[in-house]
Amino acid sequence: MKGDIGMDYQDNNNLSLLYEVRKDAFSKAIRKEPYDRFYEMIYLMAGLEETARKEGLLALEEASEELPPETVFYQDVKLAIASVVDGCAPEDVTELLTARYWAKNLQGDDALLYFLMISSVIRIQCGTSPHLLERLLVACLPDGATEQYEAYKKQFPQKSKPTPREHLLATNPDLGEGGILVVKELLEEKIEQADAALLKKVIRESGECDFPIALKGLSISAKKKLFSVLPDSRADEYAESCEYAGPVRKTDLLASMAEMLAFFEKYQKEGQGG
Repeated sequence: MKGDIGMDYQDNNNLSLLYEVRKDAFSKAIRKEPYDRFYEMIYLMAGLEETARKEGLLALEEASEELPPETVFYQDVKLAIASVVDGCAPEDVTELLTARYWAKNLQGDDALLYFLMISSVIRIQCGTSPHLLERLLVACLPDGATEQYEAYKKQFPQKSKPTPREHLLATNPDLGEGGILVVKELLEEKIEQADAALLKKVIRESGECDFPIALKGLSISAKKKLFSVLPDSRADEYAESCEYAGPVRKTDLLASMAEMLAFFEKYQKEGQGG
C-alpha cells in the first residue's frame, strides 16, 4: 500500500504555514448562519478520516473518487487526498495546500472553509480520530455550533452496527491458561479495588499505546469501570483505537497488562508512604 498514516502531528515541520493560514482565515471569516457549508465540510472530512483509519489509504483513495462534484472545494479536496495517498511527506502536503490557499486569495467564509479542509487533511494523515477531528473543526465556529452539527448529522442514515465502545464492552475475551491469565486476574483485582483518582492516574501513565491493547484482554466489568472515570469522548477514542488495532499477539497483550499492573503497584506504594 502506498503512503502511511499515524505519524505524529507535531513532527510536521511546516505547521507554522498552517498557523499563518488559520490566522488569516479567522480574520476574514464572517461565520454567517446557516452553517451548513461548514457542517458539510466537517462531516465529509470526518467520514474520510474514518475510512482511512478503518480500511487504509487505498480505501481512502476510492472514497475520494466517489465525492459528489458539488462538494465544497471538490477539486482541491481530491488533490489533497491524492497527495496523502501518494505518500507525500506531511511537510509537503502542508506546503502544497497552504500555497493553494494563498494563490486563491479566498475571502469571507470561503477562507475559513478552506482552512478546515487543509487542517482536516493534515489530521487525517497523522491518524486523528474522527470524533476528535469533528471537535477541532466545530471549535472554529460560534457557540451553539456543536448542537447544530449533531442535528445536521441526523439527516444522514447511520449504520446500524454497534459503536466501537459498545462492541468492546460486549466482548469478554477468553485468554486460556498460563501466565497471561494470572496477570489478567491480578490486574482486574487492582481495577476493582481502585478509586477514580487512581484509575485516572494509571490510564494516563499507561499511554495511548499500551492502554488500548490492555483493554482487549480485560473482562467487561473491568472495562466498564475504567471507562466510568473517563469522559465519553475519551472512552470512545480508546475504544476506536482498540478496534483499529485489530487482533494483537498474546505476548503484546501480556506486556501491556503487566505494564498497567506495575503502575497500580507503583501508585499504591506511593500512597502508603513508599
